[in-house]
Amino acid sequence: MITISEAFDKFQHRLETTPSENRSASRRQRILRLQLDGGFAIERDFLTGSYIRHTKTKPLRDVDIMIVLADRSYLDRHPHDVLEAVRAHLAPVYGEDRVVCDRRAVRVDFGVTVVDDLSDEVVSFDVVPAFTDGDHYLIPDDVLAEWIPTNPEIHKDLATKANKNFAEQWKPLVKMVKIWNNHHGKPVDPSFLVEVMALQILTGEWTGDRPREIRQFFATAARRIAEPWPDPARLGPDISDVLHDDAIAVANAQTALRQAEKACTEAMNLQRAGRIGEALSAWQDLFGPAFAKS
Repeated sequence: MITISEAFDKFQHRLETTPSENRSASRRQRILRLQLDGGFAIERDFLTGSYIRHTKTKPLRDVDIMIVLADRSYLDRHPHDVLEAVRAHLAPVYGEDRVVCDRRAVRVDFGVTVVDDLSDEVVSFDVVPAFTDGDHYLIPDDVLAEWIPTNPEIHKDLATKANKNFAEQWKPLVKMVKIWNNHHGKPVDPSFLVEVMALQILTGEWTGDRPREIRQFFATAARRIAEPWPDPARLGPDISDVLHDDAIAVANAQTALRQAEKACTEAMNLQRAGRIGEALSAWQDLFGPAFAKS
């Protein structure tokens, strides 16, 4: 039987990006760029979001690719127009049922069959049309019906700094919490909100104790989930805006976070009592099958 520390080591390793994963993402990016070139004047394109910040969980769904467009006339129209234009261009390629408009992106489902939660294949992309605006970008927001500013480089730099200040353990812990979130039906939505909260919660000196740090995250997040959580780049709307529009969703998130804190405490108590097998099972119940017991 492995120890709790060894189990967390294995869990952390299994969540790391693999060469196969990187090749798949790069290949999908090149293909999408070629497909979009036929319908749009594109200044540049790049992978972004949690994939580039190294906080993406597996399987790789909704990997962000930003497409910087040259036709700025879209900025004078409703943001949905550019999303629909991208959707209409890609739907004949992938199928009408696999290309849909989301709030700020067009989701492209590649029709990949996911064998397990640790698949290295990219399942879907979120294509984010954008326009340059000084040192940041404007992207469509179909919910707010406006163009919102963003700067993914700032988000990336903040994550890199937080990880460095936390002995290179900030990103692994964020991915673990995101795995919990996915396994329990995404009570914290969007998943980027986990990262935004972690920028304020996972701070100070690294204790070397992953269970303790994760439990503390859940405890603090449960207390603070109802607070406004601004865009870390101080550009766009609050990351928590849609969640906070739904009082039931906020209450459900608080309940899920409190239950997660309680589950951590129970698992840690089992370990202290020397009941390692039961402790490993408790951690797997919390995180799902990605957390191995052996």
